[in-house]
Amino acid sequence: MSTVGEFARFAWRSLVCQFTQLPPFETWVRQTYQAGVGSIALLTVLIVFAGLNLSVQSYATFERFGGQDFLGMFAGVGGVRELYPVMAAIVCGARIGANLAAALANMKISEQVEALEVMSVDPMRHLVAPRLWAVVLALPLLCGYANVIGIGASYFGAVHLLGLDAGTFNSQIEQFVRLQDLLVGVGKGLVFGWIVAVIACFHGYRAAKRDGAEGVGIATNRAIVHGAVVCICLNLAMSWVLYG
Repeated sequence: MSTVGEFARFAWRSLVCQFTQLPPFETWVRQTYQAGVGSIALLTVLIVFAGLNLSVQSYATFERFGGQDFLGMFAGVGGVRELYPVMAAIVCGARIGANLAAALANMKISEQVEALEVMSVDPMRHLVAPRLWAVVLALPLLCGYANVIGIGASYFGAVHLLGLDAGTFNSQIEQFVRLQDLLVGVGKGLVFGWIVAVIACFHGYRAAKRDGAEGVGIATNRAIVHGAVVCICLNLAMSWVLYG
């Protein structure tokens, strides 16, 4: 419980620092580039295969009762609302969170954080706030990108691999996938981005000097595991509120 209380205080302090003073533009651009552009290749590969697999699995199931024409509806709504945002949060969140936790843990262990405090520079504003802004802005964009790539992959799998009529698939997407669904997916990315970033920064910031280099690995591992678990649980809560 002490760790939960410590995290709550850290999250509140991070939120205050994030919104009371914007980070320098150059720092924000650099952090956003590392968080967003650096994740595109990995995300593209995984989402393409996820979209193809969604079409293959759905088609086999719908074909049992002659409902394969509904594949576009299922692939569109299920992918945009749930699958692609969660995959972006977990996969990119793991990569981004690992980088954030490792960087901050290394600074903590090498006493760079203490050096900033000696110079009367608030480490939360200088180190944590720019990273929070970067991930909060990058992950929703990655979720939107994942939606486009995922639907495209599902279309390719359904039409070109399984022989479904292209017009039927497109009409299902147009009829059932609404702007609200797209906004929900991107909105989840916004929430997931902040959660992943603050968890990673928390574990990196509290790394102990006595743990040495091993402390970097401990902080990184905890950031990945805790970030993924919290995102999955939070996704269930959000889905329950929105659609339950």
